[in-house]
Amino acid sequence: MENLTHTLVGVLLARSGLDRWTPRATGLCVVAANLPDIDIVTAGSSINYLTYHRHITHSLPAVPVMAALTVLIVEGVHRVVRRGGDRIRWRPAFAVSLIATLSHAALDMTNAYGTRLWLPFDGRWTSWDLLFIVDLWVWAILLAPLLILFAQRVIRRRAGPGYAPKLAWAGLAILVAYIGFRAVLHNRVITDLNEGMYAGGPPVRVAAFPLPLEIFRWSAFVETERFFLTRISDARRSSASQKWRCIDKAEETVMLQKARSGPVAQQYLDFAAYARAEVTPLPTGHRIQFSDFRFRRGEAAGFLCTVELGHDHNIINEEFRFWGGSGLFSFSQRLLPSLFSANTDPE
Repeated sequence: MENLTHTLVGVLLARSGLDRWTPRATGLCVVAANLPDIDIVTAGSSINYLTYHRHITHSLPAVPVMAALTVLIVEGVHRVVRRGGDRIRWRPAFAVSLIATLSHAALDMTNAYGTRLWLPFDGRWTSWDLLFIVDLWVWAILLAPLLILFAQRVIRRRAGPGYAPKLAWAGLAILVAYIGFRAVLHNRVITDLNEGMYAGGPPVRVAAFPLPLEIFRWSAFVETERFFLTRISDARRSSASQKWRCIDKAEETVMLQKARSGPVAQQYLDFAAYARAEVTPLPTGHRIQFSDFRFRRGEAAGFLCTVELGHDHNIINEEFRFWGGSGLFSFSQRLLPSLFSANTDPE
């Protein structure tokens, strides 16, 4: 998930009672809930960021290290700013940081991007495909108890003891219930996809990816031996009334194998769980564009790896971009329409 969600969860964890364990619990929880994203320092290039984001700092073996580092950072900043004050006790501060750090890994598993829990021992990605990476419903759930507490302070009303922890626990419990509800809907769509017959045969694999602003509708994906199928699936409706979009698989050729062999393409394909290859002839040879169905909205695609080959099948150029075009302006131009077009069935 993005950092606002991690921050809000950190604040609620602190207010749920962890602030009774140690001083500066809110600072510890907020820093610990975000610290795994320190891997942003690897963003020297797009492909490096793709390779090293949600890397070792997001793994379970690194959780104690991240928690310990959180205590050092928060206590160090406090001593520089305040120049004194009560020392925090190591064990409760570490325990608070440990809980908040674990929340980061748990949240990152809920979206389609996923995370690598077992580095450095196993580099496989884990993703539950339950929540869109920016989920406004999650924001609402997490903000509601904090806004209530803020409003209470503004109007200067005193609440009974335990009021803040109860609100914080309510927000966290509703978040867990929402994720559980999404898991039930996701499983319903996956079961429906697995039971289908496609061109007379069963699917090779199926998936359902979350959509922005949607609770019941999913971006459905089916792979067969010869083609891919995509559509918007509604967990409340019969699948018989929902239309498919058919996409032929690129033919396996020496040219395609050569395109996959480049260093950028290899790093990209290690990440792309649902890769698609598109081949376009050029005057100088061919362009092969790899994309991932998790990040496609109709014809608009993000997370693109482009490889240009000469007529002799040697690689001329390869690059990775998080979105087509160049720069943030191009990204926002194409992303915003695609978010809202995702709410309609593909043609």
